[in-house]
Amino acid sequence: MRKTWFIRLLLSYMPIFLIVVTFLFFVFFQLLSEQNRQQAANANNQLSIQAMRSIDASLKAIDSAIMLEIIYNKQLTDFFDGRSGSNAYLNISAVDQMKGIILSYPIIDSIYLYRFEDEFVLSTSTSDKLESYRDQSFITEHKGSLAKKWTGPREFKEFSLLEGKPVVSLVRGVPFIASNKGMIVVNVSTSALYGMVASLYDPESSFIRIRDAEGNLLFPDREPDAKTAKAFAEHVSSYTDWSYESGLINGRLVQLVSSLYNVWFVVGLLMIAVSFIWLVYVTRRNSKPLEQITSRVRGYAASVSSGASREGGWDEFTFIETALENIIEQSNRYQRKHKEDRHLHTNNLFHRLIEGNSELTLDGWRDEADRLQLPAPSGEQLVFVVEMDDYAEFCRKYSHRDQNLLKFSLRSVIQELATKHECELWTEWTSALQLSVMVFLKQEEDEERRQAMVDFLEHIRSWTEQYLKFTVTIGIGTGAKQLSDIPQSFKNATEALKYKISLGQNRLIDYGQTATQGQAEVFGHLNAIRAIAQSYRLLEADWKGRFDDWFDEMKQGMLTKDEIVNLMNYFLYYMKREMATTSREFQDIWERDGLPGLNEIVVDCQSLERMKEEGGRLLIELAAKLQEEQDKRQHATIIREMRKYIEQHYQDPNMSLEYLSDKFSISPKYISKLFKEQTGDKFVDFLIDIRMQNARRLLEETSCSVQEIADRVGYLNAISFSRVFRRVAGCSPSEYREELSRRKAE
Repeated sequence: MRKTWFIRLLLSYMPIFLIVVTFLFFVFFQLLSEQNRQQAANANNQLSIQAMRSIDASLKAIDSAIMLEIIYNKQLTDFFDGRSGSNAYLNISAVDQMKGIILSYPIIDSIYLYRFEDEFVLSTSTSDKLESYRDQSFITEHKGSLAKKWTGPREFKEFSLLEGKPVVSLVRGVPFIASNKGMIVVNVSTSALYGMVASLYDPESSFIRIRDAEGNLLFPDREPDAKTAKAFAEHVSSYTDWSYESGLINGRLVQLVSSLYNVWFVVGLLMIAVSFIWLVYVTRRNSKPLEQITSRVRGYAASVSSGASREGGWDEFTFIETALENIIEQSNRYQRKHKEDRHLHTNNLFHRLIEGNSELTLDGWRDEADRLQLPAPSGEQLVFVVEMDDYAEFCRKYSHRDQNLLKFSLRSVIQELATKHECELWTEWTSALQLSVMVFLKQEEDEERRQAMVDFLEHIRSWTEQYLKFTVTIGIGTGAKQLSDIPQSFKNATEALKYKISLGQNRLIDYGQTATQGQAEVFGHLNAIRAIAQSYRLLEADWKGRFDDWFDEMKQGMLTKDEIVNLMNYFLYYMKREMATTSREFQDIWERDGLPGLNEIVVDCQSLERMKEEGGRLLIELAAKLQEEQDKRQHATIIREMRKYIEQHYQDPNMSLEYLSDKFSISPKYISKLFKEQTGDKFVDFLIDIRMQNARRLLEETSCSVQEIADRVGYLNAISFSRVFRRVAGCSPSEYREELSRRKAE
């Protein structure tokens, strides 16, 4: 019964459907045909304009180049000033120039020069007298009146054994104004011109026809069939006076189809009228069953509703509509709540797994994964963390909406790439800048599987760099064969990312590789920091070299971000401590221009290289200000000369204030006062510092005895030297050398 009713309804409305669809079909294609005709006309108009501009631009460029060569090219000028065609040097030079022009403009077929004085013709292929040259008639024709425009198509034949080529020619007189010494003839192949416009259209459906000022065709062998070709656009070049026509190969057929538009429109109106009549008839016939249904609904509604509810315009259709709306709303509400709850449950389960502080079992994980439609645990899992580089800059650059969009794109890309690499994974954002990913390995990890995983992660990194507006660094954890190993895998991945500041951004960092690197002891950098701060306070020339060497040592030492930040904070502390011993002016410059900028660099920098670059630049600018301030002060030059003298003669055991007083003719007390004001150090401390630095160097680089080293740094007595060395370094010279040997052995 249902099937019979369905077929009846279908057959009842089928004629209307067929009539309307047929009408719309023909109207659509008629409109499309008319639109295509208009577009074809516009396209052909643009084609002829583009072809004209392209050819005119190329010919104008050649014309301008020839004009400049006539004016400025000395080799060509010398040729036309020559008196004999036998001057080989002039001829060769002129030929080289013509070849250079041809190389610059590939559409040029040939160039030749004609000198009036001796009627000598020189081309890139031959040289001869005018009466023997094959193009004599053309030269004779244009010799009297040198045209400034391009000629029409003609056949150029330079040798009798070769076939002629269709070309257009440009004739220019030499010199530029007088034109009384000769002329230059440039021949451009018409096939080259055709090649310039051939790529602009499809010869199967369109054509382009170019005629010169006399109506001669430039491409007679490319002429389409006159029976089917129809021109739609024509333009005349103001430069060459050539005309450009373009049109369609089947243009006449297009016009015929367009002429039938009105006929089809009238037929369509008749079809619509017939459809309307049929629609009324079928609707009247099929309305009876619908009336019976609505009558039954009305009776049911009357039994469950009061009369008051019907006064507000209630009917059976409203009743059905209200019921359907309630069902749909409840279904949508349930779907939204289920989706929100699923997201929260999924994120919560991921954190329980990576934190390892729950009583979750493997079977419980499988049940949760099945309920939340997540990948089920396999034999081995691997956690890696994708961290966005320069996140502070990312937040400043993009709005909150754009940030969410880019993060969503990153997560989606990882999931899509995983499908291509046949990986099953689970992704969750565990922080604002870190996307944690758990990979489910189907088999035991081996070297081949490990390499495939590295290729997958490298694909993620390179794709993000190429297509998104930021870069990422990926920390790779260790494999987790058991449920309890997953937190350690996640921890190792985050630990690996701490080496990003040393190794650099936009790369993969494997925890297994960083863990095997021999890390330098952090306290080993403290002496370098003290030396840099002291050298900088004294504005010594080598402070920048020491600063760069220290950063290189930190990079080689594979330090984590926390260790590097601690060292930089210690560097700032020691710099502040050293500056506290200088004059008030120096301290003000440091507090105003130095310390705030360095603190900001330490907080914001995510790369050791960038920290080195920006920190070095700021310290250089600050040193220039300190040097300028120092130069303003009295006796600054004298103190610099004293310091330089001390650095060169520190090994002299007689070095003292009295010694410098005799050398510079200043009283010892005044020298001590000036030294303290200018350097922040006492003279004795400055001298001891220089001697101890060189003593350390000799202990590290030579095998000299303590007495020999004491003599070489200005101490007559080894005991005095050892006492001073212990006070400065915290150990005796022998102990210092033993500690150095022990570190090298490790």
